[in-house]
Amino acid sequence: MTRKDLLLRLAAGIGADVADYNRLRGLLQEQFEAAVCHRSGAIAEVGEAIVALAGTLEARRLERVALAGRLSVEKGSEAMQRVFAMLPPNPRERLEASWQGLERLVRECKAMNQRNCNLLMEQHEIMQRVLNTEADTYVPR
Repeated sequence: MTRKDLLLRLAAGIGADVADYNRLRGLLQEQFEAAVCHRSGAIAEVGEAIVALAGTLEARRLERVALAGRLSVEKGSEAMQRVFAMLPPNPRERLEASWQGLERLVRECKAMNQRNCNLLMEQHEIMQRVLNTEADTYVPR
């Protein structure tokens, strides 16, 4: 694969991730709404879609790391900075903007996932308290 091919594949992967993280954001919102309304079937269905999409995103992330590694000797975010530096101004600005958009979406999805996790854990805790205290309610004294 030529350097140009690697760069094109890297840019295409970032674009695909932006689209899929937008999709993930929608799924996380659906999951939250289903949890608020106690729709367990919808929670399970959306959860399966989230897991499948997360697998796709992880595979693409691994490919991006490999591509950036082939283009640069650096690791992590330094590799992407090195990749950006290889590009002429116009394509660099476009790729950096896409990368920054992707980073923003990742942060948003992480926050939404944490919100959903907190809600589901609180609901579970409440149910456990209700179920466990009810057993003591009818115990003879």
